[in-house]
Amino acid sequence: MISYNETGVLAGLRTALIIMLFIGGGLAVGISIAAFFGDTWWGFDYAANFRWHLMWALIAAAIIYTLVARGIASIVFLVVALLNAWLIAPLWLGDQPASTGEDGVRIVHADIYPGVTDMDSLLRWLLDTEADLILVAGTTSDRMKPLTDEGFPYSIIAEPDVPADPGVVILGTEDWPVEVTYIDANAAVDPEPVYRITVGANGQTVNVVTSWGDLNSNQKYADHLAARLDTISAAVTSSTHPVVVIGNLGATRWTHGMRTMRDTIGLRDATEGYGYLSTSPVSGIPLIGGWVGIPIDVVLMTEEITPLELSTGPEIGANHLPVTIVVGPAFGS
Repeated sequence: MISYNETGVLAGLRTALIIMLFIGGGLAVGISIAAFFGDTWWGFDYAANFRWHLMWALIAAAIIYTLVARGIASIVFLVVALLNAWLIAPLWLGDQPASTGEDGVRIVHADIYPGVTDMDSLLRWLLDTEADLILVAGTTSDRMKPLTDEGFPYSIIAEPDVPADPGVVILGTEDWPVEVTYIDANAAVDPEPVYRITVGANGQTVNVVTSWGDLNSNQKYADHLAARLDTISAAVTSSTHPVVVIGNLGATRWTHGMRTMRDTIGLRDATEGYGYLSTSPVSGIPLIGGWVGIPIDVVLMTEEITPLELSTGPEIGANHLPVTIVVGPAFGS
């Protein structure tokens, strides 16, 4: 009969745990640092989308490693976790310009690709928002047409070029002008539109710029993202009114392209000060479900305007949470 030394078994398990923590924590450290160099390879830039998750993974690794090994690796894990936290902190510590107190323009954005579990409930919710402008990505105009029925305030002012293909459907309480620009065909295989809508409501006029794209998870999508952001930048800089950029553009605030666009053309992240507003994937895990996803549906704006309200949700049976924002003039602009 073979007998086992319990102390030896526990020591072996402890050693295995230390090795796993060292390897896993080391990978998280390397990925966190590499994400600063997103302009060199799409994989590094893709990793930047997950700084929130990297932070918590490194905090956990630092705590457990300290308990079982007490080596210098735990200090490295903690330092890099704090580096990620420093990049995330503006979501809580940032603020927005004060408003003038005037009424604003209410905008709702919802990415419902590849579909929702209950379309009737979604349409009722969109109607109940009383938004001036509704942007629905990943759908067809046929699915949104019930909102244009007699007695309802909306009309479809832009839709996908191919009716059967999912794209962005834009509904407004008025027939506002929409300009469509296609991203550089040399950088993208398929024509992809960027929309600029001139919205006038409650005494305010703003340009709303939106697009819809895949997460930058491979070289093709990274090229699409770069071309998309270039086209959005051109739409913003050529605008004659304050601008809101909203939508699932295919990257979060920490990626190279998003940082460069904000800094180059003077856009402000309107979600700063509102916390970690993850929008996809939607998770039903109790307590932490709202922190599982990434903030892929972005809201950016120029300095003349400020968010009067900003929220995500509710769950609408899609892979993304919708975003609702009310935009008004900023004090002193």
